[in-house]
Amino acid sequence: MSDLKISSIGTMVKPQSPYAKRALMMVKTWGKKNRVKVFPDASSAKVLNNSTKGFKGDALFKAIDALVVLGGDGTFLTGAREAMHHSIPLLGINLGSLGFMTEVALDELDVALDQLAMGNFVVEERILLDLETGQGKKKRNEVALNEVVFSRQSVAKMVELSVSINNQYVTHFRADGLIISTPTGSTAYALSSGGPILYPTMDAIVVCPISPHTLSNRPVVIPGDGVIKITIMKGQKDVSATLDGHIRVGLSPKDSITLRRSGKSVSIIRTPGRTHFDTLRNKLGWGGSATTRRERNG
Repeated sequence: MSDLKISSIGTMVKPQSPYAKRALMMVKTWGKKNRVKVFPDASSAKVLNNSTKGFKGDALFKAIDALVVLGGDGTFLTGAREAMHHSIPLLGINLGSLGFMTEVALDELDVALDQLAMGNFVVEERILLDLETGQGKKKRNEVALNEVVFSRQSVAKMVELSVSINNQYVTHFRADGLIISTPTGSTAYALSSGGPILYPTMDAIVVCPISPHTLSNRPVVIPGDGVIKITIMKGQKDVSATLDGHIRVGLSPKDSITLRRSGKSVSIIRTPGRTHFDTLRNKLGWGGSATTRRERNG
């Protein structure tokens, strides 16, 4: 179990969720009962109609020991982007959507927070991807937790990319797109494109084409220390890289494009009583839910 002592937590919520206010009130009530300070971010304060504007950026993360994210995986990704700069772990609470990172159900919230206060949890480190693009000295760097997707902005146009790994030529992809995914992202866009499911704490990277023109082009898994270089073929002026569905980077054939494992990571809190395979069964419907399996086993 963890040696991390939790005396203060922050909240980040998906404000559009019909369960947002209820979830925040549950956290607030739990905090008062257990003498744990609760710091709402701006979105949380707005949902609660607080007179304060909530806490943002450094002010929030300097005040807390952990961040409780209430929403779906999209909200979790937003929180992770901020938390990774401060080495603050995140606990994901699912508010009704299909979430692999927000795996704790709302009716389990109080129990999960109790486990957090008692130190009865583990912190998993998840790798990130660094994307470096640009020409000469003009470089842009971005970070992704799930994936980087290369595609054309024009509808129904194929992208053509040349890919090398560790300076070894791999192939010339003609496809609807190309996904470079972390193990965490292997259950996201890459999964729907036929990619493999990786255990989330693995040190590996998935290279997964989207609807490749050559049917024998299949997803491949490479070691986490692999360096991927991508070249956009001439004549394509509307190619972009999209990180975690949030950040878009425009690209040209002249750009140098490199992806590698980041020096940073994201810390995710996991409470006892649930394994990664329980999550897969529950979210993907493998042979019934984890509850059904436990009932069958007596």
